[in-house]
Parts: sequence; C-alpha cells; structure tokens
Amino acid sequence: MIPKASPVLFSHSAIQTVAVVAFALLLANVSAVVDAVLHPEIPYFDREHLIVGGVTALTSLFLSIFMLNFMHRLRRARERIDRLEAMLPICANCKRIRKTGSDPHAIESWQTIESYITEKTKTEFSHGICPECRASFYLEHEHVPEGEQHRDS
Repeated sequence: MIPKASPVLFSHSAIQTVAVVAFALLLANVSAVVDAVLHPEIPYFDREHLIVGGVTALTSLFLSIFMLNFMHRLRRARERIDRLEAMLPICANCKRIRKTGSDPHAIESWQTIESYITEKTKTEFSHGICPECRASFYLEHEHVPEGEQHRDS
C-alpha cells in the first residue's frame, strides 16, 4: 500500500517555509504601508495596524499552509496514479497480476486482478456476465424456451 501523507508542516522544503512566512509578513504590513502613503499622520505602529496586520498575517499563513497541503496531496495523488498506470506483469491466460518484487514461479506471488485493484484503490467489484461470454459458456441455456428451463421431463 501507499504510505499516508506526512503532516503538512514537515512535507515541504525550507524554501517554501521561508516564502510562506515572508508572504505573511508582507501582507501583515500592507495596511500600515498604505496608511503611511495616504495618511502620513497615522503612526506606522498604530494599534489598528497591529490588529489588522496580525489578523492578515494569520489568515494568509493559514491559507498558505492549506494551499501547500493541497499541493502536496495533489502531487502524491499524481504519483499514485502514475504508479497505477505503470506496466503490470499480468498472466496472459488467467489475468492474475504478479506482486511487485516477488518470485514469478511462486503461486502466492500472483493475485487476481480484482484483489489487486481493490488493494490499490477504493474500487469494489460486482460480477456479472456479458452477452458474448454467456453465449460461449452457457450455450445450452440460449435455445431453451423460458418456460421450460426448470421443467423436469
């Protein structure tokens, strides 16, 4: 099975961490910088600037961490899809799949395609029979009238 994703704070590089913190600090100062230009009489470290800047910094930090977590999960999902799309060693006759890194001559190394897909994804199977297989495997049932299928003669 594919291992679970690690927590978001430890899943990205130091460069991403520095970029997120720098982005949060930049956004925290936007209100104060705008007021410094448009209203120079308001001090840079005004109480309102500190509150608005703090809330802005925390919000941008939260959203940035959420975005990094989403990107990490998206990257992991893409890697999983790529692994599932890779070539599989499959028996030409019975369609069993050989487990990765196992002995091709051992019977326990092979599993049904249903169990392989169920193990790797959240897919569950229900079985039926297509008309072509029904015709080739159950030919005697094709020509018996419906009322006479279960009649004992």
